[in-house]
Amino acid sequence: MADAPQEAGRGSRLGLYVALGLFGFALLFRLIGIGWGLKNDLHNQSYHPDELVIFGYAQTIEPAKGKFTPGFYNYGTLYLTTLRIASDVVTGYTGGPDEKNPDSTWDWASRCHLGGRVVSALAGAGTVAVVFLLLFRFTNLFGSVFGALLVAVAPAHVVHSRFQTVDVLATFFLALSAYYALKLIPGKEPEEVADRAAMKFALLSGLFAGLSAGTKYTGILALATLVVALLLSKRPGWIKYGAAGIGMALLAFVVTTPGILLDTAKFMKDFRYEMTHTSTGHGLVFEGTANGFLYHFVNLLVGVGPILTVMGLAGLAFAVFRKQPWALALLAFFVLYYLLIGRAEVKFLRYTFPLYISMAAGFGYLVAEAQRRQGWGRLVVALGIAGIGGLDPGGMRQAAQMTAWMAGEDPRDSAARYLKTNGAGTSVGLVSDPWFYTPPMYPNTGVSRAVPFEARMQEMRAATDPQVVFHVPADPTVAPYDFNTDLLTVDRPERVTISSFEYGDLFRLRNVPGLSQLTQLQVDRAKAFQTQLEKDYKPEIGFGGDGLLVQAVHDLEYIRPQVSIWKRRDLP
Repeated sequence: MADAPQEAGRGSRLGLYVALGLFGFALLFRLIGIGWGLKNDLHNQSYHPDELVIFGYAQTIEPAKGKFTPGFYNYGTLYLTTLRIASDVVTGYTGGPDEKNPDSTWDWASRCHLGGRVVSALAGAGTVAVVFLLLFRFTNLFGSVFGALLVAVAPAHVVHSRFQTVDVLATFFLALSAYYALKLIPGKEPEEVADRAAMKFALLSGLFAGLSAGTKYTGILALATLVVALLLSKRPGWIKYGAAGIGMALLAFVVTTPGILLDTAKFMKDFRYEMTHTSTGHGLVFEGTANGFLYHFVNLLVGVGPILTVMGLAGLAFAVFRKQPWALALLAFFVLYYLLIGRAEVKFLRYTFPLYISMAAGFGYLVAEAQRRQGWGRLVVALGIAGIGGLDPGGMRQAAQMTAWMAGEDPRDSAARYLKTNGAGTSVGLVSDPWFYTPPMYPNTGVSRAVPFEARMQEMRAATDPQVVFHVPADPTVAPYDFNTDLLTVDRPERVTISSFEYGDLFRLRNVPGLSQLTQLQVDRAKAFQTQLEKDYKPEIGFGGDGLLVQAVHDLEYIRPQVSIWKRRDLP
């Protein structure tokens, strides 16, 4: 018995070393390709459509002056504050924009985007380490490593850990909240959690739930794990600990998003907009798709991999069947969160990241139990290894493929270089108002839609070798619209370029019944345009056609859209 504390100490140190190793591996993996889509010799704006918007609002925060009200509350304010601090660090070490050189502003913004992406990469790698430490309290080293690796190599998580966006940081705080909530439950080694320690764990769990909510509002659901963990701990006075944790969560949320008190009217307006937005849809992106419960299951299959998804869910169910308290606590969050996103009409893949924590725990537990039992268990372990390695379209192999895409040249850049090389003295037509999905024929192709339309068109018309054409009706009472056949019959550019972002949803909706009048009009225009295009033009070359899997998921398509170039048939 005297050796027990010493053995426990060795196990704790081993766990820490392994967690650090997993963190290092996950971080290095996420740093490869982290410069994807940033400013280069062809374009000024990031290819991620949200990064410039988020960065702009982050710059309205002034920590040195105590100003933490950005006037934008579609998300909590914590990530914006973190990004502003990261931007200040970047500016301090690399310099800010030069007022005499407008281009230097875009160089500076790009460096700041990179700083925000590093924050996401650190949070993504941190989530991997936290998942390992969470599992290591309840199962063996083998299973804990496997559970952490599910997150480490999940293709979607790896990709989004390279974006200057809120989702990965919010998930990191969720994982920390779950970790401290589950410390209220005895682990694999008999232990007594003293009242003082229990209060500390409840407060820390609540703190990180509040920080997650301060990053993205749905993070407050992490409190479900805390409440169930307290119930299952059968600790006298558990209500007191729960109230303390919930109180800490609310306090952390208010401190990190003070606009709820200092800018209440704008906060409520943006908060209501976000709730309405998720319940009404996101343009054509999710129109005519399956209900959210099925759609997000497919998102899990794509974002993690079929083998790991099925094994993770099966392992969680197995642990619940065996009445493992930690599994019941994680299941409470999983069910509540899945019900929330399943009922929504906006179904981005990134919304599923919080589910990875429970799935990783289930996967690790299943592999650990299989390894312990031997026999048939060896087949389960082998299947787990295949899932991590990416025998199916997931795991390490798929993550490595996406990483190679992000580290290489983007299809939009390849298309622009081709058009500039082969189009001197000619013109290229755009089927829609240029944005992030458009090959950068001039530096500010991807400028924000907040810039007035005519100002954007003026810069587009100034482009030469080749000239760039987007059809604007001569009649000022007719608003410009996408897929206007007059581009082909009136303007008649030598070439036309189209990206999968532009045609993908319209193509998918061609045979969907019951569309709204506006959507049907857009679909009909796209059909007519395609007919005229095939009549007058022929396919010349395409870029990015190898990314069919990511092109099926909107927020993975960012890294590998397909760009097609068509040439007029009467030209040699």
